[in-house]
Amino acid sequence: MLLLVKTIIFLGIMNVWFVRSKTKTNWRGGNSLSLKDEFRFYALPDWTFYFVGGIKILSAMFIFLSIWIDEVPQEIFAVILSFLMIFAILMHLKVGDKLIKSLPALFMLLCSLILLNI
Repeated sequence: MLLLVKTIIFLGIMNVWFVRSKTKTNWRGGNSLSLKDEFRFYALPDWTFYFVGGIKILSAMFIFLSIWIDEVPQEIFAVILSFLMIFAILMHLKVGDKLIKSLPALFMLLCSLILLNI
């Protein structure tokens, strides 16, 4: 089960930040056309797009690597990812998005909590 959860986290984050970052999706805040537009819609400074993206990508990569490398502290990266997903959900609520737009972040939060045995 943990193998599946780690793989879902990795593929999900990579999909959002590399495959679909420049496309409109049903999950974007407001009517944003891209991931970068979504951060602007939330009135966040431009640097947060790169900072959050880098942290999410690195966290997902280290969680995935922990499948083969026991020394990788997956719990630390799961906690980081959990906080970022809570932040994403709060941003959707802040701008009055429908709750359904928070589902991907909620799903990733639940996956991270599974890794933490919570």
